[in-house]
Amino acid sequence: MKFSREQRVMWLSQVRSIPFRQRVELTSKAGFGWLSTSPVDFDQTVASGLSAKEQRQIAADNGVKLSYLDPLTSWVPDWTPVNEDPDILPYLERSPESFLRVAEELQVDKIHLIGTFPKGRYSIDELTQHFGAMADRAAKEGLRVTLEAMPLWGFATFEEAWQVVKGAGRSNTGIIFDTWHYVRGGRNDQLLSQIPASAIDTVQIADGSLVCPPGRSMARDCLFHRVPIGEGEIPNSEILALLAKNNLISSVGPEIFSSALDCLPPEEIIARVMPGFEKIIDAI
Repeated sequence: MKFSREQRVMWLSQVRSIPFRQRVELTSKAGFGWLSTSPVDFDQTVASGLSAKEQRQIAADNGVKLSYLDPLTSWVPDWTPVNEDPDILPYLERSPESFLRVAEELQVDKIHLIGTFPKGRYSIDELTQHFGAMADRAAKEGLRVTLEAMPLWGFATFEEAWQVVKGAGRSNTGIIFDTWHYVRGGRNDQLLSQIPASAIDTVQIADGSLVCPPGRSMARDCLFHRVPIGEGEIPNSEILALLAKNNLISSVGPEIFSSALDCLPPEEIIARVMPGFEKIIDAI
């Protein structure tokens, strides 16, 4: 399947170590029309000397749209994960007010919600109410709200994400489908044949081991130890075929969090990420 620039999302994960201007230029050169960002990265980029207006202009000059401001955890009151690594918490800690201010500064069109609360802290009904309230708040700002389940914390499965999005019934919402999380959280392939095409906003392709190695938290495994597509054990071809069969891929992008990639020069990072990504999407 051929995906246009407007259907290709460059996630911040694999380009997080690259300065903003060069990141945008490489994103455009690689054929991506969208680039995700985060509040922490925004703060760091401003501190480096680039204002929000300058960031927007650099993106526009390169034909790239900033999108998917990621992640918002405080859409529920009790969002703090249990026993999380201290160096991960700053990435998660942001109030809705602060988060929406960054969204306004960068003029993104989508915000990305995850659930980092402890397992069992909220019922699906409670999550649906909180999610609906956040979607209503975002709608007033002209924002679309995407929700992603991650087995790292208490909101773990794709099925839970669908229950919340379906239950909320807001028109400005959708699910982010991550192949790594889908496998690690427990596959439900039958559900993929039952949901409408509009349920999934975009698809993230990642690779790594099928199970978390001993002595490593799943959060650290996710954020520092993914590998380029095709070099791990995630059955991406099989999962993408199921998604495509049910018309569930409207846009797609690689999401490789890797401390090994972070150490490489920018051009080498792109050279490591792109072949596996291009090969697998061409085969869909």
